This record gives sequence, structure tokens and C-alpha cells, in this order.
Amino acid sequence: MNQLAQLNDRVREFLTTLDAHNPGEAAHAHRVSVYAVATADRLGVREDDLIHLKWAALLHDVGKVSVDARLMQKLGKLDEIELAALREHASAAESVIEGTLWLVPAAPMIRHHHEWWNGEGYPDGLSGEAIPLGARIIGLAEAYDVLVSDVPWRNRLDETLALEELERCSGKQFDPVVLDAFRKIQPLVQPADPA
Repeated sequence: MNQLAQLNDRVREFLTTLDAHNPGEAAHAHRVSVYAVATADRLGVREDDLIHLKWAALLHDVGKVSVDARLMQKLGKLDEIELAALREHASAAESVIEGTLWLVPAAPMIRHHHEWWNGEGYPDGLSGEAIPLGARIIGLAEAYDVLVSDVPWRNRLDETLALEELERCSGKQFDPVVLDAFRKIQPLVQPADPA
């Protein structure tokens, strides 16, 4: 079996485990990956970097396997302790993918996908261009997908309202350049959930 086939199998295993822990995560990961790669391509990211971004986007929430599944399905607002436990998933992902050599370039994108452009995100409080570009792209793609999906704590928004919410957070949570690229690809990219 060649390396690419092995990596595909390994990523599939990770996503199967994650989806068993919190149903719906694999479909979310696939949609985020489609949005992220299309956005990065619009920004002119090189093809070999697009491949690493694809793996990172697919596995951006893999650290959630270490978070109590009941917490991820909780209705209503999380308290500070619950929020801290949920936020651990970004750094926990590194230990999950540790030992999969081909995923090393994806690790920083996974770890930092919840950093904010203004430095108020987590886990390390990075800001601006100190946040890896792939992480900035994944963070925005994930936010959009959550906004337009039904989640336990909120009903979905329509696309127009979701884009308005992203725009409201431009320059705070999201890189304005990444948001501009996303707005250009969003009408063209409608990912289908994997079978």
C-alpha cells in the first residue's frame, strides 16, 4: 500500500472514531475541508500546501475525542469549566495525530484554528499573521459551516445571515483577506455530505 493510501486510511479511521464519539463530526469535517481548500485556492496557495490544508481541515476537530461527548451536545450556555474543557480540543489534537508523520505539516493549522485575528482566541492567543494561514482559513470555514448547520444549541442561519455574521467579525475574529476570498468562493461551493 502506498503512503497516500495509508494516509487516507488513517484519516478515515480518525474521522470514524470522532464521528462515533460525536455524530455529525465527520460530515462537518468534510464540508469544512471543501470550503477551506476552495478558499485557499482562491488565495493562490500552492498545490502541495493545499494538500496539507485538506488534511488539517478534515482533522481540525479530532481532539474532541478527548472531550466528554455530553458536553458537546449540551443545550444552552457552557459554564467556564465546561468551556475550558471544550477548548482543550485544539491542543489535544496534536496528541491524537502524533506519530502520523505525514500529518506533521497539518498540526499547526489544527492547533491554531480557534485563534482570532485580534489575539483573543485560543490556545495560544496568537494574532494577525502569526496565526498560520491554514488555521485562519479553517477557522473561518468552520464558523460558516456551524452557522449554516443545525447544532444542539442553535438553529441554522440562512447563508445571507451567516455571511453577515462573518462580516461583523471581520478584523476581530477573522482575517479580512481570508473572508474576502471566502465570500468569492462561497456561492460556487456547496459541499455535499459524504455518503
